[in-house]
Amino acid sequence: MDINTHLESHHAKSSAKYIKNIIYGGIDGIITTFSIIAACFGAELNIKYIIAMGFANLIADGFSMGFGDYISSFFETNYILSEAEKESHEFETNNKYEIEEMIELYTNEGIEEPDSKKIVDVLISKPKYKPFFIKSMVSMELGLEIPDKNYKSEMKKEALITFGSFLIFGFIPLIIYIISHWCRYNNYNTIFIIDCFITLLTISVLGYTQAVITKQSKLMGCFILTINGIISTTLAFGIGYGIEKALN
Repeated sequence: MDINTHLESHHAKSSAKYIKNIIYGGIDGIITTFSIIAACFGAELNIKYIIAMGFANLIADGFSMGFGDYISSFFETNYILSEAEKESHEFETNNKYEIEEMIELYTNEGIEEPDSKKIVDVLISKPKYKPFFIKSMVSMELGLEIPDKNYKSEMKKEALITFGSFLIFGFIPLIIYIISHWCRYNNYNTIFIIDCFITLLTISVLGYTQAVITKQSKLMGCFILTINGIISTTLAFGIGYGIEKALN
């Protein structure tokens, strides 16, 4: 069995590395959009205002999520690369100390000192091993992971996935209201009940999807996200309803 076959059969799928972006964008899209709907329903606003506010939130907050994902990764990556550059400089200017420090780090991980020295001796034996030495130093000493060479394209991809996930999942709570408006169906209570069901079902599907991608418990994946959705939307409805009653 080659390594790719092993990874595919025993570990999470390759798309699992984007699961944070999918879940982060998707759950926020669903919750924020439905929270606005629930708050508007609680405040007894007209359906056209619910649709308008839902779409405004979908585009504005979706862009903010995607851009925020990119810019936070950008600054985090610059910080990590600057730390790696410092370690590289120290390796060149204070080589003996860095070697001793690496041996100590391996020893702290539970590797006996003689074996730690053997590992470090291998890492410093050839110039081409220096990047791995620096990568190990940054990881073990600072708890940071140096990004791959294609990190810029990865940051853009992650931001787009967050943005796309937000738009796709965030649009779902609006569908029932759009259809109802087109059909001139004005029973707000029924519309809201149906929307609650569809929203919770969507959250459960999102939880199930992430469990499939990461090969974790499907039941637990559905349960955790569904509970989060119930709490968030109940708060939104309660606040909207409470404020409307208090103002009147």
